[in-house]
Amino acid sequence: MNIQSAWLNLPVENLEQSASFFKKIGFTIKKNEAVLDKMRGIETVDHKIIMLIEQAQFKKVAQLSRLGENEALVSISVKESKEVDTLLNLVETAGGKVLQRGTNHEGFYGGLFSDIDGHLFNVIAM
Repeated sequence: MNIQSAWLNLPVENLEQSASFFKKIGFTIKKNEAVLDKMRGIETVDHKIIMLIEQAQFKKVAQLSRLGENEALVSISVKESKEVDTLLNLVETAGGKVLQRGTNHEGFYGGLFSDIDGHLFNVIAM
């Protein structure tokens, strides 16, 4: 068997607000007219997509009765250290929360933030 692709799905409270947040911090928003009320994709420069799924739809698909916190840690990379700082500033401006700013860890410069739904993102200069 050959796995063709994989992607991450994140439950969000409000699709429009979440898409706006991710657009403000530099992601491209992908829309499919057939599921606009249920999900959006956020795309990186290397064409990786994370799906933002409205919470009720996420619960239905995942067969969950309730959602926990911090279901995943999403790691994203930028080219230079100054881009880490720029991204963290954009996160704050867009309504997210910077949890760790500009640190060196295991030879990499990075930071930690949460989006408006509390999902954790680790940003690293690589």
